[in-house]
Amino acid sequence: MLIEARRVKEHAPDLIEWRADYYEDLQHAENVIALAYDLKAEIGNTPLLFTIRSEAEGGNPIPLTDRELDHLLELICKETPIELIDYELQRDTDAISHIRSISEKNGKLLILSYHNFKSTPSAEELLIILRRAEILGADIGKIAVMPHNLTDVLQLLNATDEAKKLLSIPIATMAMDKMGAISRMAGWIFGSQLIFAVGDKSSAPGQILIEDLRTIMKTMKKYQA
Repeated sequence: MLIEARRVKEHAPDLIEWRADYYEDLQHAENVIALAYDLKAEIGNTPLLFTIRSEAEGGNPIPLTDRELDHLLELICKETPIELIDYELQRDTDAISHIRSISEKNGKLLILSYHNFKSTPSAEELLIILRRAEILGADIGKIAVMPHNLTDVLQLLNATDEAKKLLSIPIATMAMDKMGAISRMAGWIFGSQLIFAVGDKSSAPGQILIEDLRTIMKTMKKYQA
């Protein structure tokens, strides 16, 4: 992981995500905390996002109960230099409120996220999801959905554009798989302020190499009014 972090850092990303659901020693909190310090030492001032994605939302199986996961996130907030944590909107309101309180007290930014690997909800539903993230205190609201056609991709982009106008928090939206790749390339035009790219290994279908994404965005910005 440290070698991979070093490789990713060479690409000069604005942010690096640690998908900790793939860490084999996740059940030992002291090892997670120690690795967090080692990773920060490798990547320096680049902010580090700590994410444990649930199986229900496309993550790797983990040996933790929901309560144990929440306790680990508390320790991450209290005892590590990690700057951001991800928490899923599928969790109940009390759990979200608790993690929001802990993260805020310890100066960590909170991403409240929603992932749908089966379909793309309507634009209205997507706005409701992002609005819930805002109401529950997210610093960033994130949505990732699976499109079945280009109309689904357009729905996501339309919801992104509306959310940009209506919400007070930054948002990150993306359609997955090859069909959704255009949302990663051009989502920023519609208001998505965080784009997940591939530095060393992909963590979701449709992610684009960071160098390719930068080239595409640079070209598109050249022709922006």
